[in-house]
Amino acid sequence: MEGRMTADERFDRLDRAIEELTQSTQALTQSSQSLTQYLLDFRQETGSHLQTIDNRLDILSSTVANLDSRIPAPTKAILDFGTLAAQLVREQSRQKDTATDLVTRVAKLEDIVSKLIEPAA
Repeated sequence: MEGRMTADERFDRLDRAIEELTQSTQALTQSSQSLTQYLLDFRQETGSHLQTIDNRLDILSSTVANLDSRIPAPTKAILDFGTLAAQLVREQSRQKDTATDLVTRVAKLEDIVSKLIEPAA
């Protein structure tokens, strides 16, 4: 009957298993606390960086608004020039189309006149 364990051996074995589980649980708890602290630090650092970016965007926005109010005439002139340039491009395109059409018509007329002057034999 050597295969049988006594009650004390069983309790010792259970105590060792409980101690191992306790140590394992403590390691997991420590890892969890470290991870939580890391995430909290990361959150705080990210918030700080985002606040800096937000402040810079506010400065940039006010600078642009201030520039726009200081130079409305050049701003309007630039917009007007863009409109005028677009109109000029359209007009130039129409003129080019008209010139091409005129060249085609003149070529046809020249061909007709040359046939009338020198009839084919």
